[in-house]
Order: sequence, then C-alpha cells, then structure tokens
Amino acid sequence: MINLNKYRKLSVLAVIIMVITWLSTMAAFWSSVLTVGAKHEEWVVLFMCLVILSGLLLFYIAFKAADSAKLERIRNEAYESGKSEVIQETERKKQEENRQQVKDEDIKKTAGSILSGINSVRSEAGLCNKLLTNLAREMGFVQGVMYTRNKKESVFHPCGEYALTDRKPEPFKDGETVAGQVVSGKSVTVIHDIPENYFTISSGLGSSAPTCLVLAPVIHNNETIAVLELAAFRKPDASVEKILEMILSEADPKINKFIADKS
Repeated sequence: MINLNKYRKLSVLAVIIMVITWLSTMAAFWSSVLTVGAKHEEWVVLFMCLVILSGLLLFYIAFKAADSAKLERIRNEAYESGKSEVIQETERKKQEENRQQVKDEDIKKTAGSILSGINSVRSEAGLCNKLLTNLAREMGFVQGVMYTRNKKESVFHPCGEYALTDRKPEPFKDGETVAGQVVSGKSVTVIHDIPENYFTISSGLGSSAPTCLVLAPVIHNNETIAVLELAAFRKPDASVEKILEMILSEADPKINKFIADKS
C-alpha cells in the first residue's frame, strides 16, 4: 500500500522551499528597484504573486489528495455502498424467485382444480362440458365452445359448450375460421378485438358482448385433435396460457381416447 503520509511531508517541504525562494527573489528584486530603479516593477510583483498563489494552490490540492484518513473513509463508504447495493439486489432477486414460486404453485393449484373430476367422465361430450364449466368457474371465462376432430371427415365438430345463447357453433376444417387457423398454428391465440355479435351473453341483468377471445389447441402426436374457444370480458394475464397448456396436456390422452373410440 502507498505511504501517503510520505507524500504529505514532501508537499510541505516543497511549499517551504517555494516560499523561501519567493521571498529571496522578492528581496533581490526590491534591492534592484532601490539601486537601479527598475521600470514596470508592479507587473513583476503581480507575476511573482501569481506564482506563489499557484504554488500554494497546488500544495493544497496535493496535501488534500494525500490525506490517507480521508481516502480510507471514502473507500470504506464506497465499499459499504456497494455492499448495500449487492445485498439489496440479492434480496430483490430472492423476492422475485419467491413470488414466481408462489405463482407457479397457484398455477398448478388452479390447473388441478380445473382437471378435477374429468377422470370420472365417461363420454366425450361430458368431458368437454366438464372442462368448459371448470374453466369458467376457476378462470372467469363467460362463454366457451370445445371442438373435437372427426378423423374420418377431418372436420372439427362442436362437442361441448358453456353459456351460449343465441348462436350455435358450426363445424370447421383445418384453416377455416379463426379456430381453424389455430388448428394449423398449434399455439394458444388471444384475440382482443372480437367482431360485433361474435358472442352474446344474456341474463336477467341485461345483454353484453365479451371483449376477448382465447383459442387453445389440444395437441396429440404433433396433431391438433381439439380446440377450445373461450370468451372473457377482460384480457387474460400471462398465467392463462400456462394453465391452458398444462390442463390440455393432462387431458390430451383422455380426449384422444374418446376420438379414437368414436372413429
């Protein structure tokens, strides 16, 4: 480690030498003024004053810079500040991990509630209706349709519905309608601008139209065997897609079995 005290002593010695030199120079100059009568002596005096002031300023800067106690204090403060930031960042990441863990647990719990009871269902329509009802109860969907594929015709027929009122769903083929495009895309799709009168929900409180549509395919052996079409009044959050993928992955074997038995 550098011995800063040594440099402080050297700076003091340097300024002492500078002051002695300046005084000697001023004495010699004043003597020459008295004996020779030098002209413009005020400019010479001003220059000498500037020299000594500059030297004193440099001395002050060097003396302060060599203050080991102050530098140690600054270093300790910087260390403590950095240590505090590291601790805060570590704590923040830990909190995020805990929140994510809780969120994952909530997702698994919700998926489990939706899947509850489907193993006891004995028909394809019963399974579809059970899934739609559970989805509405646990996730707030207000309407829904589930289509399953007929292997012989390569057509998706409505096999279950929830809370539909004035419109009966029609069959479709791969690529036809929005649901048919989801069959080809094989991924969950969210539509925020539902066409007017696409869905209508009616009750004793009045009539209104959902504003968001979620379509989720059921994939078996890299083929879409069913499609869920769900309507909601508000935009689903990021966990909805995870929940849908989880429950459809669990329900896939049973759905495929019903389709295979039907064909």
